[in-house]
This record gives sequence, structure tokens and C-alpha cells, in this order.
Amino acid sequence: MMKSNSTQAIRTKNFLKKAFIEMVHKKGFSAVTVKDIVDYAQYNRTTYYVYYQNIYELVEELMDEMFESIQYYSMSKYQSESRVKVEELTTNSFDLLYYIYDHRDYFTLLFLEDTLPHIHQQLPEAIFNLLKNKFDIQYDVSSVDDYHQKRYMAYGTAGLITDWIAHDFDVTPGEMTDRLIRILNTFARGFVIKEIDT
Repeated sequence: MMKSNSTQAIRTKNFLKKAFIEMVHKKGFSAVTVKDIVDYAQYNRTTYYVYYQNIYELVEELMDEMFESIQYYSMSKYQSESRVKVEELTTNSFDLLYYIYDHRDYFTLLFLEDTLPHIHQQLPEAIFNLLKNKFDIQYDVSSVDDYHQKRYMAYGTAGLITDWIAHDFDVTPGEMTDRLIRILNTFARGFVIKEIDT
């Protein structure tokens, strides 16, 4: 099977993924077929099978990309070893909420009964993975169990974001970012970014 990362290949795969997401919204994950995807994307089945052996391969690639993007847009504004004071954070300090809003066709899949396998764990686990591996947090109290604090932060943050999505993005990404910063201010003074992969 040919695997290509050319601009044309990336564009084609993106069209197939967008068509897949649209079909899941229309029919539910378990009912979507390759024919549904290629008909909606206006490609033929041969093109699909150039890139994917089946629907599960497309789903795996899509979810891996989203997992990486959640982490990337959480810290794309920072450099390795940078020190950040929570009180100095602004709505321009990170881009995650803007990214989620721009990809709301994907993130609203969270609320379908018949949706992608494991999608409900994706956002909290991506945030937790990032906090665990890339952030040294300076807490307002001593003797904090860092691992469990970061678990709590990840699932709490994901819960607030999920609630925002459930309320049909009732505030702007900037307002939602500000809401999260105000909560972070209640228990952390700042953080240090560990080495960022380039």
C-alpha cells in the first residue's frame, strides 16, 4: 500500500477525514461505510484504498492527529525552559480553545451516542500527557502529589471544555480561555516548560 506525504496526498486524506466526520454525524460511527466516505468526498474507492486499508485505519490516524494537535496548540506559544507566571497569562497565551472551536465538527462527535471508540478519553488524556511530560507546575501549597494533581487538572480542564462544547460554544474561545486562566490562578503560581520537541 502506498503511503505518501505529498501535498496532494495530505489534501486527499484531509478530504476523506472530513467526509468521514460528516458521515458519522449523519449516520453514526458503526453505520459508516467506505462507500459513504468516498461518495461524500467525491472520490472513488480506489483512491481511498491507496491510503487506508479500512475505516479503522482512517480513524486511528485521525485520532492520533487530534491527540497531537491538542498538545501542540496547548503550548505552541512557548519555548523550552520558559518560565510563566499564571497571573500574567492572557487569552493569547495558548491556542487550544481556538483550535477546538475551529475543529468543532470533530469535537462535537463527543455527544453522539454512536461515536468514535475512546474519543471521550482523548481530550483529558492528551492534556494529562502534556502536563505530566512538559510542565513543572509551581503550586500555591507545599506537599502536592504532582501526578494526581495533574490528573485532576487534566480531567477538570477537559470537563470544562466539554461543557463548553455541549453548550454549543456559548462564549468565544477567548472568553473560555480567560475562564480557565481564572481557575488556574486559584491554585498555581506559575510553571516551567520542559524541553519541547522540535
